[in-house]
This record gives sequence, structure tokens and C-alpha cells, in this order.
Amino acid sequence: MFQGLQFVILHVPDLAAARGFYTERLGFEVEAEQPGFIQFRTPGSGATFAISQDDGSRERKEAWWFVDDADATHAALKAKGVEIVTPPHDEPFGRALAIKDPSGANLYLLQLPRQA
Repeated sequence: MFQGLQFVILHVPDLAAARGFYTERLGFEVEAEQPGFIQFRTPGSGATFAISQDDGSRERKEAWWFVDDADATHAALKAKGVEIVTPPHDEPFGRALAIKDPSGANLYLLQLPRQA
């Protein structure tokens, strides 16, 4: 079902300051960038790290796991009594859903688009 932690996003109030910190002070290299979002190269790491502009209305951190089949994972987790925050839905980057852990944190699951 789970394929390991794949993506971590830190939501920050000042994207420019965070970009400077991660590139200039920590030496991270920008891999991809678009308005309000920066993804860094993470050599030797299994997970991708990114920062996203936010006004403070979202959770500060997001942890994403890849799954083989979002709908089957949803059904299996629901059958086990796992709280579903967001049922499977299509995003430009794949099919996503969110669940809640016992502490109240949201965990995000993503099925990547099938390659044709």
C-alpha cells in the first residue's frame, strides 16, 4: 500500500527569506520553481523537500506518501476505521487523498499519474 515517505512541504510566510536560507545558508539547490512554490534537489534522500508560500492558514508541514492505488488505499484505510479528511480526487500531479492520525495531523497520500 505505502511506498515510503516521498514528499515533505514546509509552508512559510516569507518565501524569499526561506529560499535564501535554504540555498545560501544550507546549500540546497533549486530543482523546480513556480510562483509560491520552490522544490529543492535532495541528493541521497528518498524524499523530496519543498517550501510553499502561505499566509498561516494551513498546516505548517505536509508529509506525502506515494501509494500504488489511491482508491484501493482509501477503501482499505476506511475499512480499518482510519479518519478520511479528503477522499481520493484528481490533481494535476496525480490522484490524492488525505487521512488524519490520532494526534490530529493530516497525512497525504498520492498515486502518481499512470504513464501511457
